[in-house]
Amino acid sequence: MSAIKNIYFEYGILIVSGFLYTFSFSPVDFKVGIFLSLSLFLYILSTSTKKSSLLKSFLYGIIVYSSGVSWVFNSIYYYGGEHLFLSSIITVLFIILLSAFFIPLGYFVNKETRLNKFFAPILVASIWVLIEFIRANIFGGFPWLLVGISQTGTMFDYIFPLLGSFMVSFIVVMLSMMLVVALLSETKQILFKIYTLSILILYISTSFISYISIDANKPLKITIVQPNINLGIKFNQNELDDIKKKYMEILDNKINDLVILPETAIPRIYQLDKDFYDQLRKKRDLNIISGVFNYNRDTNEIHNSIVVLNDKEVFYNKRHLVPFGEYTPFKNIFGFIGDILNIPMSDLTPGNINQTEIKYDNIVLHPLVCYEIAYPSLIRISEDYSLIINVSNDAWFGDSFAPYQHLQISQARALEARRPVIRAANTGISAIIDKNGAILNKISLNQEGYINANIYPSKGITPYMYFGDYPILMLIFSIMLLYWKYNKNYG
Repeated sequence: MSAIKNIYFEYGILIVSGFLYTFSFSPVDFKVGIFLSLSLFLYILSTSTKKSSLLKSFLYGIIVYSSGVSWVFNSIYYYGGEHLFLSSIITVLFIILLSAFFIPLGYFVNKETRLNKFFAPILVASIWVLIEFIRANIFGGFPWLLVGISQTGTMFDYIFPLLGSFMVSFIVVMLSMMLVVALLSETKQILFKIYTLSILILYISTSFISYISIDANKPLKITIVQPNINLGIKFNQNELDDIKKKYMEILDNKINDLVILPETAIPRIYQLDKDFYDQLRKKRDLNIISGVFNYNRDTNEIHNSIVVLNDKEVFYNKRHLVPFGEYTPFKNIFGFIGDILNIPMSDLTPGNINQTEIKYDNIVLHPLVCYEIAYPSLIRISEDYSLIINVSNDAWFGDSFAPYQHLQISQARALEARRPVIRAANTGISAIIDKNGAILNKISLNQEGYINANIYPSKGITPYMYFGDYPILMLIFSIMLLYWKYNKNYG
């Protein structure tokens, strides 16, 4: 096969491939779409000049992120003072910045570079994963729309607890590039045999990696509350009494002893409203886990936190804050943006990296606030029975793809840690996710309700939770080093 000669047709395919990338994630969940997207994209790059590949890589990124994360506009515009021009500029700059991460692919994948056809699939997969890793971590990171996350609920589920989401990304990109190389090669039969053998070796080698995951005999009986409070009301102090009334009405139903409330359930400093929580606990004989704004009198700092209220009061302070939403990065430079947007509670302080372990009824709780669930390194698994608690407020993103994407990321964390995930979100999507990443129950987006559930905590440390991303990083750097040496010796 050769290059696509009609330039309009070629760019049309590139645009379609960008949309296929986004549609492979929730809520569309067209799983095979990621393979089609990557194969089309990499085929176009492989038949283009280097200069053209750089441009096409950037355009591909523009399509992916315009269709996949443009929901950031909702939070900036509707809850940042409704500055249309500034909100649009920030959203466009954000998409351009993310799209730029694709440009290095155009530099390495093109007809001028002439990658060795046997090395090409693993080399391109290594470059891709390295770019994803950098994007997920640099300047706080944005680990959204990672290729591997699209494959939750597929045959790759067994890879997540072994080597994590980045390894799934590696395999998906590798398989897509194998198809491209085979299509462009004159020795298709030989390549297919080599590639089939390589895939078989990979499957057999991963099959030998074992781990133990044991469920507790006694379930934890919990109730998740989704109040579905519009943000326009939530941060209006005049509506505070109505918000409290809504919680009390929901909790008047038949519920379990442990209630999980969403992020910043009451939009006021917790210490100023402790009486409300005490009233809930005593009147209904409850234990509560809730998202709160926590004020530290000693340091004069406010944290976005989770409080566990049973026989004592224990806090977890959010460690990974959202830039511009919860704090202003490089305040000397970007401080004016925060002043203009004036987003409520946007001058928070991150919690310490190492915080006191939280237990409830001898079960270890792994608390994560909002998009902290996108960072598996924040989950510190021990040998005890445990589960993951994620409280969130996705109302910031309106009726968009974001809440569905957020839920899918939670499924990936359940798979990697082999722990149940309890997710309480203000407007949704609240859910019970088992340790196999399956959604057992949920409350739909923009619906009010509650879920009663019996959750069986699990124990056992998966290889991924033990080693983290070190194995995949070692693999990709080894591949790059070997290819560099091979290219140096044999051209």
